[in-house]
Amino acid sequence: MAAPLVRRAYCNGPYGQVHYRIARPAEPAVLPPLLCLHQTPKSGIDYEPIMPLLAAQGRVVLAPDTPGYGGSDAPLAPIGIRDFGHVMAGFLETMRADGVIGEGPIDVMGYHTGSVTATELAVTRPRLIRRLVLVSLAAYEAEERARRLASIDRFPVPRPDASHVAQLWNLMETMHDARVDLGWKHASLAEHLRPGDRLPWGFRAVYEYDFIGALEKLRQPTLLLCPEDDLWEVTHREAHRIADLTLVELPGAAHGFLKVDAEALSARIDMFLKDC
Repeated sequence: MAAPLVRRAYCNGPYGQVHYRIARPAEPAVLPPLLCLHQTPKSGIDYEPIMPLLAAQGRVVLAPDTPGYGGSDAPLAPIGIRDFGHVMAGFLETMRADGVIGEGPIDVMGYHTGSVTATELAVTRPRLIRRLVLVSLAAYEAEERARRLASIDRFPVPRPDASHVAQLWNLMETMHDARVDLGWKHASLAEHLRPGDRLPWGFRAVYEYDFIGALEKLRQPTLLLCPEDDLWEVTHREAHRIADLTLVELPGAAHGFLKVDAEALSARIDMFLKDC
């Protein structure tokens, strides 16, 4: 049987349209929906390799783009993680109203910035979120967050000579999984370029948010995937703050690992989400 297709669609949100990807099982869903939240400055494209595999198990898989990223309309000014959480909670309400998903709690997966937003949703709406899958933890103490906020202009934004494109490419090359192909890298670069000068907004939201404090309030069962990426060290340092934690180290893996390890990761995620 062919794997479910990943479709694209739009719905209304507080800042305009929200673009999202969706994969549905061939038969009516028997498992809670899975909401997938992406990293900055990407989009739901990162989840495309695993969405069909997870949907094939009997769940609806949704991957919306954060406002201002991917295909989603942008707010007029930077917004925070609590705003991201509000947008995603509203997105789920829309999906219910449209009959895409049913009533009851959902599972949520987050990647970097998405992990922060997923945690915010779980802490502020505990009846909504059943289980979490997080990829890395951008969990910094207040002093480090302030330092990073003060240097937020280090991220490449558009320049008249297009030198920012090469700067972005070179920066990304230091973070890519060695196994990803050139086509994936090119698609990833395009997603990095789409926000333009809004690129740092998602990072600003992370650095302004007390993620450590939120992790300490988290009570849902949580699978933490720890690839050897730019958050490897801080993830190991702060993972203990999660009360109900299953930690999976992925040495050697980095950005792009959801594609190259799609089958193994999907099986591991599915097993965790079904273990109740």
